[in-house]
Amino acid sequence: MSQVLFLSSPSHNEVNPILNLASELITRGEQVTFFSSEEFKQPIEEIGANFKAYTNNLDIFNRNENENEKPKSGLITALLEPMRFIDDILGQIRGLKFDYAVFSPAYPFANIITQMLGISKTQYGVSN
Repeated sequence: MSQVLFLSSPSHNEVNPILNLASELITRGEQVTFFSSEEFKQPIEEIGANFKAYTNNLDIFNRNENENEKPKSGLITALLEPMRFIDDILGQIRGLKFDYAVFSPAYPFANIITQMLGISKTQYGVSN
């Protein structure tokens, strides 16, 4: 039984196909930890995966309005502050050991995260 880390950008186009793959792996006995936004918590937990929420919202349509800053989408904030984003993920999985990670090619920092964890990676492509 492998421990699998799923990293997903919070959009239906990203989560739904990768959720099906996670469900199949769980059916085959794999243990899955799945990062996404709170919006996808219920469907992720319903398949039996361990849900982890991003501290920073990655939704490209979410706009943080602050009097002292220009408005930025969640994804732009993550891209401008990569170590804060990466540290959040690594902090939430501290003490857990993964055998490999699954993510879409568009997922930010997946290569860095998998290198820091010393695990294999699998990109999950979605074709239309």
